[in-house]
Amino acid sequence: MKIKKGISLIVLVITIIVIIILAGAVILSLANNNPIESANEATFKTNVAEYNSELAMVITNKYLQNSSFDSATFNAGVWDGTGTGDGTIKQFITSMSEVDAAKFEIQDSKLVYVGTNVTEQEWVTSMGMVNGEVTPPEETGLGLNVIATDNVTFDGEAATYQNPIIPKGFKAINTTGASWVNLSTDWNTGLVIEDASGNQFVWVPVDGTYVPYAKWCTTNIPFAETTDDSILSGAVNENTQVTTYGGFYIARYESMFDYNSGSIRVASKVSTNKTTSSWTRDSSHTGYLFNFINYTDAKTYSENMAVSYSYDASKVKSGLVTGTEWDTAMRWISNNSGPSVTDSRTWGNHSDSTSPANISGYASLQISGFSEYWKAKNIYDLAGNTWEWTNEIYSSDRVFRGGSCYLSNSGSIYPAAFRMSFSATSVSYDIGFRVGLYVL
Repeated sequence: MKIKKGISLIVLVITIIVIIILAGAVILSLANNNPIESANEATFKTNVAEYNSELAMVITNKYLQNSSFDSATFNAGVWDGTGTGDGTIKQFITSMSEVDAAKFEIQDSKLVYVGTNVTEQEWVTSMGMVNGEVTPPEETGLGLNVIATDNVTFDGEAATYQNPIIPKGFKAINTTGASWVNLSTDWNTGLVIEDASGNQFVWVPVDGTYVPYAKWCTTNIPFAETTDDSILSGAVNENTQVTTYGGFYIARYESMFDYNSGSIRVASKVSTNKTTSSWTRDSSHTGYLFNFINYTDAKTYSENMAVSYSYDASKVKSGLVTGTEWDTAMRWISNNSGPSVTDSRTWGNHSDSTSPANISGYASLQISGFSEYWKAKNIYDLAGNTWEWTNEIYSSDRVFRGGSCYLSNSGSIYPAAFRMSFSATSVSYDIGFRVGLYVL
């Protein structure tokens, strides 16, 4: 007699429960790793990357066609899909789809998302781009375009050479090629901070290995034969901030004098005549490039800048760039196949500048920031234009750096890293200075 065998009710129930659990896990996994959403994100980011590449080419061509092109004035709004798109973003980024052209703009030469889709806003932010909103990445962080009320980092984490400290009274701003939202890579490209009056400074990261905080260049005057002048009271010593924060700030521009306020400006400019050393930013700011200045006055003006702009003296001070800071910046600039600092003819305003630096206006004194070709790591005119006083002492003289545009000041003989010494009372058409910050 054969006994029929089958699954029991209990086993059946258990099997069904297990299947339900497994199905739930699969559904949850699909929900958290939505392949369709991932594909959409990848497509969106690829398209945006292509738009940025096309925009970069447009901006490059504008510089080639007009050396006085000011990137801060290049703007184009969204396209509504009608007409040919002239005057809108579609005119310049022709590959952009009609859908995307309705939610992107060009603002100050940067591609900016102005759409309302929250998911796309997150994708844009993750790419390190501006999305038209001021949103701190974390509640404890500073965020973009927000004036710091204390010395704080952008993301609220500890300050390091890869995560710059932002001093009280300053804000983090995005620039072409350097975004605070994309700190994982852009910390090494020249991040910019700005005070309430528009003065800008660039972060020089010091990791201690590839970029040590030290004098190193022996061009002309051996650094071992120089000493440092005293620095401003309260800053203790010049390397304290490097030890504490992993870097330092130097002015993005050579110093200019503001007629109206009677103080230094190290801000971008809108010049009515960029072929001269006089400048006009707006109706309330006019002045000239700060040259014909001796060492003592340059040092005094540098240290008084923080007072002129009401910086909190317990948090940040200003002063003349030191010899060690200059050398460290040179090391940083020349790392990883960067431009040569011992022959700076290709990126400075010298009497013998070569392509691409020999644009119309080279070999004569210009407003700092005159050309994008005279910029390295987001800092303008470290090579050529004017010599710049530092606080180094050589024998009884003072040291200035960087070469100039004047007469026989060749960029191969007197390059960005070059040390030159003169009497502290010396003044000349082609001698100026640059300000540094001390974050306390």
